[in-house]
Amino acid sequence: MNIVAKSDLNFHGNALVPVSNITGTWLTSSDLAKALEYSNSRAVTMLYNKYADEFTSGMTQVLEVSTTGNYRKRVRVFSLRGAHLIAMFARTPVAKEFRRWVLDILDREVTQSPIASRLSDDEIVSLCYLQIWMEKAQQVSKEIYPAIRQLGSEFSGIMYDLGNESRFVTRPTRKILLREIQNLDIKKVKSRNAEGMLKNFVNSKELH
Repeated sequence: MNIVAKSDLNFHGNALVPVSNITGTWLTSSDLAKALEYSNSRAVTMLYNKYADEFTSGMTQVLEVSTTGNYRKRVRVFSLRGAHLIAMFARTPVAKEFRRWVLDILDREVTQSPIASRLSDDEIVSLCYLQIWMEKAQQVSKEIYPAIRQLGSEFSGIMYDLGNESRFVTRPTRKILLREIQNLDIKKVKSRNAEGMLKNFVNSKELH
């Protein structure tokens, strides 16, 4: 069952229809192309083919669907996380706004989900370490982006995204972790130096 209503999936006046008979919210390449203002779905297919190794089975699948005349064809579909990753590689004028739009929907799906998985204390600590390193990568990327761009490096786009766009991911995850830390029993945590790290994490400022 999809938590997000179909009426909510409207981006810039484009109604995006989730794929039926599959758990979660999945979009076709055609709908993604329409939202990202590509002329056809081949552009999305080319992006996927170029970066296929970065997608997991939870981000994209190939389904067989019926067409007019009872013919069957194979269609590639993307979950919301997969759609966000496609938009990370896209360079259309609306790609940045589309990424934010997808993240807003993902946040709502998490909030409205009837089943909340419970992480162990050690898992929460591990995620806090991951958050810290992600924020460090964000800070470093933002600092060195101008130099990378000046050099004309092919990585300048990635550095820009890490330095400026990743905050739309790290801000909500930081809030989630700060909430989870409140219920954490530090005595049960096996990771060494976790207490000091958690204190620094709680007291550190959010990156902008």
